[in-house]
Parts: sequence; C-alpha cells; structure tokens
Amino acid sequence: MEVVGDAADGHEVFMKLEQLPVDLVLMGISMPPGENGLQTTRRIKEVLPKVKVLILTMHDEENYVKEALNAGADGYLLKHADDDELLKAIRTVYAGGQYFSGYTEESLEALDHAEIDPLYDSLSKREKEILPLVALGYNNRDIAERLFISVKTVEVHKANIRKKLKVDSYASLLQYSLKHHLIDF
Repeated sequence: MEVVGDAADGHEVFMKLEQLPVDLVLMGISMPPGENGLQTTRRIKEVLPKVKVLILTMHDEENYVKEALNAGADGYLLKHADDDELLKAIRTVYAGGQYFSGYTEESLEALDHAEIDPLYDSLSKREKEILPLVALGYNNRDIAERLFISVKTVEVHKANIRKKLKVDSYASLLQYSLKHHLIDF
C-alpha cells in the first residue's frame, strides 16, 4: 500500500487521477469552495468506476451516509476512528468490499432504498457540476473557465437548473444546495 498523492479540492482530485495510478481515494466531505466530496465521489464513480472511494469525515449524521451511498462511495468512516479501524476500512474497500462504520448490511440497504430527491436526480451531469458553483456565488465567466465551457453554455445550464429544481432566486438555490449537502460552509 502506497500513498501516491493528495489534493485540496475536487478539481485537483481529478487532475491527480488523470496523472497517477490510483486504486483507492480517501475522500473528505467538506472541501474548499466548489464541489464537495460527495459530488467528487459521484464524478469519480461516473468517470472511473473501478476507483474505490472511502469517505473519511467528521459528519456522523445519517443523511450524509445516505448521500455517500447515493454517490457511489465504497465506504464511510469517521475521522475519530482509531488506526486499526482505518486500516481495516482501507483493506476492505481495496479488496472490493464495502465498509460503513457502525452500519449493518440491513441498515445500509434501508438507507440505500430511501427516497432520492427526484428534482436533483433530473439534473444532467454537467448541471450537477454547475449547481454548487452557482450556489457558492461564482459568476458565469469563472464557472465557464473552471469547466472549460462557454459562458453561453453556463447560462443555459443555469436556466435549466432553476427550471428543474423549481427555484426562482439565488437565495432559493443556495437554500436547496445547503439542505441537500451540495455545498458546505
């Protein structure tokens, strides 16, 4: 087992994944402005499904575990876990298993089948990337540069997001994003 890199945010995680051979990512949930660890996990699983993701976080609330499951995380461990449990979680996930500290297989299955927000689920992959950036106050030009798309494309996606989520103001969009753990403060 070898640590091959570290990253400060979701964007940097993807740059590293393109450059380095990675089998497993230890992912935090709260990261600097931009997408959080759950969104980055979702993107990793869409683009690189063989890469395992173990969430390592301070968030012990059940809704975060549910979001991690929905994002495709292979494991979920609290930061206060001791070294032995961390190694057990890493080895379990690396070997292809799941490790969700404190959860039984039955309780995980119940969480996994809990209702997924159909409004959020209706967003495209790109809209899910743009949503947290809009909620954090990035302007169209900054979003376009960050995602390598045109400003006009950003404007179209923002209009689609507002329509699909049935929000009509920035405040409503921010409230939705916070409620669904799409951004952290």
